[in-house]
Amino acid sequence: MIYTLPSQPSRKRAYVWRELKRLGALYLRDGVAVLPRQGDLEARLVEVVARIEEFEGEVDLIVSPTFSEARATLLVLRFRQEREAEYREVYRACARFLRDVLEEVDADEFGFPDVDKLESELGRLKRWRSQISARDYFGAGGADKVEEILEKCERAFERFAADASERDERGGADPDDVFERLGGVSGAEDAENLPI
Repeated sequence: MIYTLPSQPSRKRAYVWRELKRLGALYLRDGVAVLPRQGDLEARLVEVVARIEEFEGEVDLIVSPTFSEARATLLVLRFRQEREAEYREVYRACARFLRDVLEEVDADEFGFPDVDKLESELGRLKRWRSQISARDYFGAGGADKVEEILEKCERAFERFAADASERDERGGADPDDVFERLGGVSGAEDAENLPI
């Protein structure tokens, strides 16, 4: 897709940029984005084209352009690198989530407002992972590591919610070891040594 938009208002340019990034487009230069020809991407691009025209911009949608083998290989590599960077971001956010769970467990008092907050954050992490997976067209590295740490987050949250319920019923703190109660979830120092 090759497009130009009026410089003002800038929200129109930002909208198109966000939509293309949401699809996982790779920018070759300003106003030139490329996507693989997969699934419903062409139909979704047609919607972006209509929006650009609505915004009084100019746009050309070139379906199945020809690239040299070396250039195509480089583009696939760049797609993978962008998704790998996104997987690293969500991995780090998951590590922070685990630290947050540990901090809540260490707190003298925690209850259902804390459970709600952590449940909301866990849902956000899962949606983020799903969005990245949906635009991971070439099987970038890091997806497995994210899946593993999300499973740890899920288990830690389930333990935390169960502990919050028990603590609420008993009205006191549980003296058990934090790491044991969370199933051996790594502490903050381990979260700093991310494998990806």
